[in-house]
Amino acid sequence: MKGQGMRWFWAVGLVVCGLGGAALAERPLDTRVVMSGHSLTDPIPEKLVPMVQAAGGRGAVIERSTIPGSPMDWRWNNRASPVDARHDIAEYDLLVLTERVPLLNTMDYHNSPDEALRWARHAWENGAETVLYASWTSWVTGDEGADDEARAGLDFRERLTREWARWQEVRDHVNAHRPDGMPEVDMIPGPQIMLALDEAIATGAAPGLSDISDIFRDEIHVNDTGAWLMALAHYAVIYDRDPREVPERMGRTPVPEPELAAFLKDLVAEVVAQR
Repeated sequence: MKGQGMRWFWAVGLVVCGLGGAALAERPLDTRVVMSGHSLTDPIPEKLVPMVQAAGGRGAVIERSTIPGSPMDWRWNNRASPVDARHDIAEYDLLVLTERVPLLNTMDYHNSPDEALRWARHAWENGAETVLYASWTSWVTGDEGADDEARAGLDFRERLTREWARWQEVRDHVNAHRPDGMPEVDMIPGPQIMLALDEAIATGAAPGLSDISDIFRDEIHVNDTGAWLMALAHYAVIYDRDPREVPERMGRTPVPEPELAAFLKDLVAEVVAQR
């Protein structure tokens, strides 16, 4: 199965050239990270901290600042917990920022591009960089779908592709209007990872997975396997490190079976390299 998975990667034209397609400086493992988001953010820190610790970041600081179902503008105006990313940002080196999804329903009403710029500018003025966390939409298609595109019959892959394009628009807006001296904002490619995994499952290349729902606990929230997968993506983008270096054993932290874990590491490495 491992070889089959690698053949799938080559078939879709993904080639590793370093995680950013060029030589990037690794961000220190002791970087102080705060994550501003919602329920798609909540499971990430508990998976990410052991990864960073296993890589040598014994004093890793990764904290969440979340409000369920919240867009960025709501979090700007209302304190989150257990810490508040807006008011406490000077205590951190990096802000990981996401928006309520799908952007289809949020982007125009909540002015997501300008809100992301406001958050990123505020972080920079207080000594922190920003990484966007592009998250996904519900995998359910049809009458029970969570948005108009799903109810209109657009399948999960097509909706992921459209959602990724919206996220790119947000990132491009931030980077085009960022303050002088502020580095470009990077982005964790959640929709692209989901898309790649769904395609791999369809070809039988993902060991132990028969349907994309296998990594979810409901129509949008990931289970332990899905959270581990997305934590790998955070690890790769935040620290500019190869996710394949993450050990398969991390104390009591649940980890997928070795064959699946190796496959998911390869998948994340390939997708992140193409972002």
